[in-house]
Amino acid sequence: MSTEALRFRAGLDENGLGPRLGPMTVTGVLLALSKPDAVWCPAAVAAGIGDSKSLCAHGSMGEVERFVLAVADVHLGVRPATLAALLDAIGHEGLAALRALCPDGEAPRACFAHGIALPAFGPAPGAADLAAARSLLAAGMRVAEARVSLACAKKLNAAAARGRSRFDVDLDAMLSIAARFRASAAVEVTVNCGKVGGRKSYGPALTALHPLPETIEETPARSAYRLRSLGTVAFVRDGDATDPAIALASLFGKYVRELTMERIYRYYASHIEGLGRASGYHDPVTTRFIAATALTRSKQGIDDVCFTR
Repeated sequence: MSTEALRFRAGLDENGLGPRLGPMTVTGVLLALSKPDAVWCPAAVAAGIGDSKSLCAHGSMGEVERFVLAVADVHLGVRPATLAALLDAIGHEGLAALRALCPDGEAPRACFAHGIALPAFGPAPGAADLAAARSLLAAGMRVAEARVSLACAKKLNAAAARGRSRFDVDLDAMLSIAARFRASAAVEVTVNCGKVGGRKSYGPALTALHPLPETIEETPARSAYRLRSLGTVAFVRDGDATDPAIALASLFGKYVRELTMERIYRYYASHIEGLGRASGYHDPVTTRFIAATALTRSKQGIDDVCFTR
């Protein structure tokens, strides 16, 4: 890929903003592009990049796992054998920052003790998965960097106690990852983020983080702003279904969130015979999981602030 012809585009999205359990992941990918959108965008869709809401399902992550690990291998040169190794490679904050809020006692073990070997949900990437990842290079699309930020239950609860919403935490992480990409590329990066719900105006929230953003447009479909330190940042409705960069970020983020939920499940399953897995979302299975783990959490001294949001 000729460096002279490269354009850089970042896609960012969140996964797990609304659940009751598990972390919120905010994920970004930085794409180095050498061919027009009309070439690489269809190739991305053909390779398997699409809406994570339709491609990913709790308990059915094998296909997405293979694709994400194939992209990590072919594009990033990363072949993680464990979740810890994956987070070491693409984590935005670093392990020390992730554990900064951890109290003494058993709570950190519930989140970090159980190692998760990769692949966790099925077989390793095969020839077809690796070929799909390589097809992106042929179409002029290279994943130059991927970063995931995790906000655990305690971080979200602590933010709420300070009057900051989950949306605020999400936006803060998005802009932090975007700034990292801008520094990595050393040129202006087109930054597209998935919209949170039906939100139309991001101006007031952006002003709190980057003084005097210039509003380019605010519509239900797209809200775009010019930030002095970052350039143009746009928030796109249904971005993970319409923008391959956002969609790929969402696939990485959903995969990491499912791995962290698996790690939480394994901790409690080691104490509770017959415990079933839960997605962490607002559903009857998650409600039963919370009830089934209550006695163990009490005995282990795990505060609710580290468990439920």
